[in-house]
Amino acid sequence: MAERAAIAKKAMLTLTGRQRGESGEESVIENRMAADYYEKDGSFYILYEEPVEDTGETIKNIIKCRDCVLEITKRGTVRSRMIFEAGRTHRTDYVTPYGTLSLEASTRKAEITRLEDGIEIRLDYVLASGGEFLSDCTLDLSLALTEK
Repeated sequence: MAERAAIAKKAMLTLTGRQRGESGEESVIENRMAADYYEKDGSFYILYEEPVEDTGETIKNIIKCRDCVLEITKRGTVRSRMIFEAGRTHRTDYVTPYGTLSLEASTRKAEITRLEDGIEIRLDYVLASGGEFLSDCTLDLSLALTEK
């Protein structure tokens, strides 16, 4: 990827995802990992790798943010490109080794806060498939820059 040369800073990324299904039961997943952060042409990018527990492989993730629109791209054993934009619904195919799931993400809220030494992002959205409700979700992303 040619943009890799533009990486400006190292960071620590914490992702906390919450999902609540029809039954009301909530599941929470939190991951913390090293990440690369850079800015280019009015957008910022966060690049990180996510290990796959069963296989030892990794999924490469790119988070791109521009004008309060957040795009999360996954490449590897899981592939997808999800777009989160407040007040809008975006469709994606979530490709896994077990099959492909067509998803609609309806974003209620996308808050992006730039801090002196990082970024805080909160997404509040509903996931559906074929118009059928799957879960209410929140994603909290905290990026702490470790290199100035």
